[in-house]
Amino acid sequence: MANRSTGILLDDTGDIAIDVRRDSNGLITGGLVIGDVTNQNQRTILTSEKGEIKPSLLLGVGIASFLDDDEPSLLLREVRVNLRDDGQTVNSCGFNPEGKLVIIGGYD
Repeated sequence: MANRSTGILLDDTGDIAIDVRRDSNGLITGGLVIGDVTNQNQRTILTSEKGEIKPSLLLGVGIASFLDDDEPSLLLREVRVNLRDDGQTVNSCGFNPEGKLVIIGGYD
């Protein structure tokens, strides 16, 4: 089975990260940046609404819709459920003292 945590990385704008490599003749020999995609997959799942991730139409937290909620328990539950549906292990999920969402887990 392939390692689900390795794949094509995206840059800060969400575009495919490219680092063009050329041989001694100037021909392109590579360019796609490959690495651990766990954090970018988590970010994509958090920010996407259900139906936006075409291969998995039921996947997506839609975190923007939780911005006005006073009780974060529904958001945290939705995060855990969606990440598990993506095949990730969620050891913990909550907010740090600064209010930043912290997820401990990933692909096994």
